[in-house]
Amino acid sequence: MIKFKYLMRIIIGGIIFGELFTFTANAGSWVSVDNSWRYYSDVQTGWYKSNGYWYYNDDKGIMKTGWVKSEGNYYYLDLQTGKMLIGWIQDKGNWYYLNSDGKMVTGWLEYNGNLYYLNVHGAMVKDVYIGAYYLGPDGAWREEHQHCR
Repeated sequence: MIKFKYLMRIIIGGIIFGELFTFTANAGSWVSVDNSWRYYSDVQTGWYKSNGYWYYNDDKGIMKTGWVKSEGNYYYLDLQTGKMLIGWIQDKGNWYYLNSDGKMVTGWLEYNGNLYYLNVHGAMVKDVYIGAYYLGPDGAWREEHQHCR
C-alpha cells in the first residue's frame, strides 16, 4: 500500500509539474525533412527575411534553392543555405549578375567601369560581337575592337 501511495504521489506530481511548465515548439527554426530544409514558425511561404538574409519557400513551406522565378523575375538562392545571392554568380559554366534586389539582370550592364552584355537567359556573353561592340574573353566590352558592321 505504501508503494502505491508513493507511486501516485510521483504521478500526480509529474502531472502538476507538466501543467505548470509547458513548453511550445521552437518557432522560427530550420528543420531538415526528406533532404530539404523547412522553416517552422507559422507556415511560411514566398519571400521572407531572417537574420538579414532573404529566403523563399514554396507553397508547402519548403525552402527553395538554385534558380527561382517569382513575379516574372529570376533569383538565385544558395544551394546549401537557401540565402538569396546578389552580385556575380557562376552556374553551370556561365556567369550571371544579380542586382541589389537579387533579380537576374539581362541586357547591358555597367559594372566597375566595364560594360557587359547578359543574354535573354541572363548569361554573360563573351568573346563575341554584339552589333558593333566586341566583348572580350572576360565578357567586358573592348572599345579598341569596336567597328561598324
